[in-house]
Amino acid sequence: MRIFTLSTNPPNCHIDDSLFTLTSPTPTLFDQVADQLAKEISEPEFLTEKWNKKTRRNEWQIERNRDANKSTQLRKFYDELTMWVDKTGNEEALSKNLPFIRMMNAKVAYANGRKHVDDKFREWFSTCMRAIPSADKSSLTALRNFKTLFEAFLGFYKIYRPK
Repeated sequence: MRIFTLSTNPPNCHIDDSLFTLTSPTPTLFDQVADQLAKEISEPEFLTEKWNKKTRRNEWQIERNRDANKSTQLRKFYDELTMWVDKTGNEEALSKNLPFIRMMNAKVAYANGRKHVDDKFREWFSTCMRAIPSADKSSLTALRNFKTLFEAFLGFYKIYRPK
């Protein structure tokens, strides 16, 4: 089972989002899926546009960068998500906090632009955030399950990317 597919023509990072049903998690979500997610994200990849001297034009390439996706960087996003889950105990609190929770997408995008997190992490994070579209009961469940999935992911991540 592969979670991510990167392609250069057209440049795209695709995720199998059917694996991340946060409103009604499958029995494998916090185990097998989290394990595979950790395995794939432990090998950071970026879609980058580079000048090709032979063809004399820009071309998209998949670039590997071991300096990205460090556990301390990923842990910062987990800690912030945990803080928002702790502050969001009901639908009213979710309504109040949802704009700030969704702003985490911008923070991940910024980290991606600085090459601190790769395209796969950004795509996974934004996929999970899309499961929290409004301030209702199912979005509250999705938020809590996203935190649990992130926790499981970090546990497996230490196997594939120890210090």
